[in-house]
Amino acid sequence: MAFETAVQFIRSTLDLAAEELEIHNTNRFFNRISKDKEQFTREEIEEEIRNAADFGAERFLIRDGDLSVGVIEYLMKNPNDGQTWLGLLVIRQDLHSRGYAKAALRKFYGVMREGGVTQFRIGVLENNDPAHAFWTRQGFRRLDGMKQVDGRNAVVYEKSVPEAH
Repeated sequence: MAFETAVQFIRSTLDLAAEELEIHNTNRFFNRISKDKEQFTREEIEEEIRNAADFGAERFLIRDGDLSVGVIEYLMKNPNDGQTWLGLLVIRQDLHSRGYAKAALRKFYGVMREGGVTQFRIGVLENNDPAHAFWTRQGFRRLDGMKQVDGRNAVVYEKSVPEAH
């Protein structure tokens, strides 16, 4: 990690859609493999925010001071399988490799511990090699089988929530 940082989670709202849009649109590779486009519109991000709320997901901007560095979304209990899922962790492309994803994960682990969650799952798009490498380095264990995410194959990983240090 380039530096140690503590990040904050700020609940995502339609008023913050422009900040989310900026973050998402720095990640053209992810946008292309997940939605077949390099850029989102504000309306599409607003729809994502509304859909998360409708589904019961928690969605937050990740901030370092006044700087919005990413977006995280999770579902404490997925009605489809009863499991906790981390559905999205995206960091501004120009801030990759600066420790923000790890800092967000540390914060997320604390939220999970507070919620009594001992393990959670993620789905990583099959062709997202950088994400597979990242999650494997973080100690995630690949489960058998695939999951469909927006009509695309995703590999399912699981991780136990680490104890606080």
